[in-house]
Amino acid sequence: MAAQTHYEDLHRIPEVSGKEYKTAEYIHKMLQSFGYTPVRIAETGVYADLITDENAPWLLLRADIDALAITEETGLVYSSEHPGCMHACGHDAHSAMLLEAARILKNEKVPQNIRFLFQPAEETTKGAAEVIACGAMPENTAACFAMHLWPGVEKGRVTTSENAMMASSDVYRVRISGKSVHCAKRESGRDAMHTAVDIASALYAQSEILQKKDTILFCGSIHSGESHNVVPNSAELYGTIRTFSPAEQADCRAWLTKTCAAAAEKHGTTAEVIWDGGSPPLCGSKEIIHALQEILPELDTDAVRTYAAEDFAEYLQYAPGVMLWVGIGDTQPLHSKDFVIPADILPAGVRIWTKIAMRNWQEIL
Repeated sequence: MAAQTHYEDLHRIPEVSGKEYKTAEYIHKMLQSFGYTPVRIAETGVYADLITDENAPWLLLRADIDALAITEETGLVYSSEHPGCMHACGHDAHSAMLLEAARILKNEKVPQNIRFLFQPAEETTKGAAEVIACGAMPENTAACFAMHLWPGVEKGRVTTSENAMMASSDVYRVRISGKSVHCAKRESGRDAMHTAVDIASALYAQSEILQKKDTILFCGSIHSGESHNVVPNSAELYGTIRTFSPAEQADCRAWLTKTCAAAAEKHGTTAEVIWDGGSPPLCGSKEIIHALQEILPELDTDAVRTYAAEDFAEYLQYAPGVMLWVGIGDTQPLHSKDFVIPADILPAGVRIWTKIAMRNWQEIL
């Protein structure tokens, strides 16, 4: 089966993060048909191993598999069969290309062990950490690779960056607890809403400063109160932090925690900061990039960094690696209801995967 067939099959059955049951079953079945012994991981993840020598190092080749809660309006004959859900970020294509590479490589003598990992829940930025915790990375993983089809880059161009190319992502919730009283006796209450307003005001002032450091400190939701004349006893802020520096990421987290504590103390409330998923900035290995350019001479290092996040960065905390962007031209943006990839790009991704796998990385790492 060609990558196009896998792509169309997977495009029809999109599933949101953590619910990729049919997707995982399809991938499992295909890997079995190629002669692998697939393993389920983190409930909806799948991996398969190609072992050349038990003592040899490993390459980890990763594709994401989850979809988005978007109603598809592409008009494709193989459109989503799941109402309200579609593959609008190309994860169906990523999985299809890696599946086809796994089929081809099964009959090749590869110079190192390879794990083909199909990861769930990338869109939540939680999936990578979950599968890693479940043992997705072999102990002696030498290098990790991932690929993303990328709009706005000339079709067929392959690019990456020797610096941070995708931002960190921290998702936070601030839960504030106070004491309700009638507004006529507000002095005897503990105003959760006032606490939230103070935090939000400080946050917006700080965000203006951080913009100069290419950092986003953002609050997208504030909820508090149910009545026009009652001091609210609870409030919640919900937002994100995006940076290109691990140090700046740590500083922003510390600043938010300290600011919330100070506002709560001022108003006699409590404020709990809950970190709900996230990932570090994505920074590839210069050594691996230079080695890749020997087998992929078309590989450029001019990727324009983006505040979008990618949890592939989690793997790079344990082993060196690279994320490649494969250009798909002037398509609709990622996460659009009418996002469609050019079908003729799939063979290019398969070719990249096979070249990476056949390179002897033991000579370098």
